[in-house]
Amino acid sequence: MNKEPVERMRHVICHYHIYKNSGTTFDGMLAANFGGRHVAFDGPFPYFSIGQHELAKIIQRHPRAIAFSSHQVSLPVPSALDFNVLPVVFIRHPLLRVYSIYRFKRAEGDDTDTSRNAAGMSFEEWCRHALSHAQELTQVSNAQVRLLSRTTGQPVAGRRARDGMVYDLNQARRNLRNVDLLGRTEHFARDVSRFPALLAEYGIPFEVGDTTPRNVTASDFGKTIEERLRAVAEGLSPDTWAALQAANRQDLALYAEACERLDAAGAPEPAPSQPGAAPEGTTSSGDTSTEPSSASSSSS
Repeated sequence: MNKEPVERMRHVICHYHIYKNSGTTFDGMLAANFGGRHVAFDGPFPYFSIGQHELAKIIQRHPRAIAFSSHQVSLPVPSALDFNVLPVVFIRHPLLRVYSIYRFKRAEGDDTDTSRNAAGMSFEEWCRHALSHAQELTQVSNAQVRLLSRTTGQPVAGRRARDGMVYDLNQARRNLRNVDLLGRTEHFARDVSRFPALLAEYGIPFEVGDTTPRNVTASDFGKTIEERLRAVAEGLSPDTWAALQAANRQDLALYAEACERLDAAGAPEPAPSQPGAAPEGTTSSGDTSTEPSSASSSSS
């Protein structure tokens, strides 16, 4: 009896590129691994959103591609019969992310309100303005929960509260639980070192290669997270620092849960030393603060 041939499921990587969260560095890795089989795309405007149905069409229109990345796609992954999306997400300590946005926008000069304000204000002034401004508030209050809390075909559920913006934290948690390829900007090299084994399960070869941060504005790579946070706090009044923490209560909770999960997973066993390799025990900088140069003030 002849058997019908079993079609092999197509597995593809999709990098859900969150602005200021190591995305440029990881996109460089995808390009190095897959060359023309890595498809990076965004819509015509910075505020454009690409839904699950549109993402599925893009994947189907590139049948040879292995990896996709965009600032404008959102979880959950699209449902399909002929392909399986392996999502990649990087998150970042929200207060370090806010400071990175300020520094980047201050230097970028992209003619957006955010950039003009950053260029003309101290960090204290910029934070106070953003926390009190309806449009700018979304950049400095729970932005990562906002980006990670979508459901298929629906707008983000959110409202303004006394301390800042509030979104569906439980939905963000559910979405992030389905992301095996999860990393943190502050521990980029360590977290990405898990990816080759995870992708090998789906028949996708992946080499980490160079983890040098790309398109960065930060210069404190050698410092601990605690030291960086102290430096950010020193640039703000106690009241503004407290207000910024309150405005990011959900982001802080999501980040803490991600850290607990990834720290429990640990890093893979190091490969045997090769001639010319770094000595055992050395690590690269954890902070890969990357910024897409084309992102506007509304990108996150």
